[in-house]
Amino acid sequence: MSGGARPLVLVTGGAGFIGSHACEALLTDGMRVRVFDDFSTGNAANLAGIWRDIEVAEGSVESPDALARAMAGVRDVVHLAARSSVAESIAAADVYRRVNIDGTRALLATAADAGVRRVVFAASSSAYGDHAAPHDESMEPRPMSPYAETKVAGEALVREFAESRGVDGVALRFFNVYGPRQDPNSAYAAVIARFRSRIAADLPITIYGDGLQTRDFIHVSDTARAIACALRATTPLAGTAVNIGTGRATSVLELASLIAHALGGSPVMTHAAAREGEVRDSVAVTERAAAMIGFRATTRIEDGLASMCR
Repeated sequence: MSGGARPLVLVTGGAGFIGSHACEALLTDGMRVRVFDDFSTGNAANLAGIWRDIEVAEGSVESPDALARAMAGVRDVVHLAARSSVAESIAAADVYRRVNIDGTRALLATAADAGVRRVVFAASSSAYGDHAAPHDESMEPRPMSPYAETKVAGEALVREFAESRGVDGVALRFFNVYGPRQDPNSAYAAVIARFRSRIAADLPITIYGDGLQTRDFIHVSDTARAIACALRATTPLAGTAVNIGTGRATSVLELASLIAHALGGSPVMTHAAAREGEVRDSVAVTERAAAMIGFRATTRIEDGLASMCR
């Protein structure tokens, strides 16, 4: 195909951890990719390997003019740009609502005006709150933090625009994503990146609560593939929420042991109080992803950790 015949996909937050992997997956799928990022948390270095193959538009979802320019000629949108720290959201709820809700509404409106076909929205497993695991999409959301509330609100906007503005959409509820390029020093860093960095340096790791809380850890390569699957789906997705996880629960204590084993060491642990707004158990029911977008995760956590710890 000629360059002009290949669909153009806009990836907001494309310089971030998940975003950069999504861009690679979309290029592999034969798409043209335009990254839209304000680089407040995203890093251009994440795109170094594909910089010559993509377009980059610097800007914020809070800027209508920047959004309109970035949307020109776009067939589909992958919307990853967001504030994403549970702890930070408690202290900065207004900022989270402005960026994650108002920014998503503005993006969807711009997409509708531009005739975009489909929006893939980065939702979150935090929508389930304190529901007993495993979590399936039929459960009523129970967000336990301002961050989770903004993600649930984003899902509702995706459904609304699919129903009333003709922009097909899907809300991918990401569970705990890990893998290369996850910054262990970031305020948004997930537990695997932090544990790996500290255990490798023979430093103690902090266990919040008793460490028996569980999470569904999904490798970023699987997450990126799920995004590509959502764009390839041939039937309308109608704003549906879809879990993106592995279906396997791993406790924080087990995780620490797995990382230490992959590094050839042993973890030194200190304990601290459980953190406000964090759920006890989180694990995905994955049948809807298989049925609607043809996706199943394939990377076992042991293999994903081993590749990170070589």
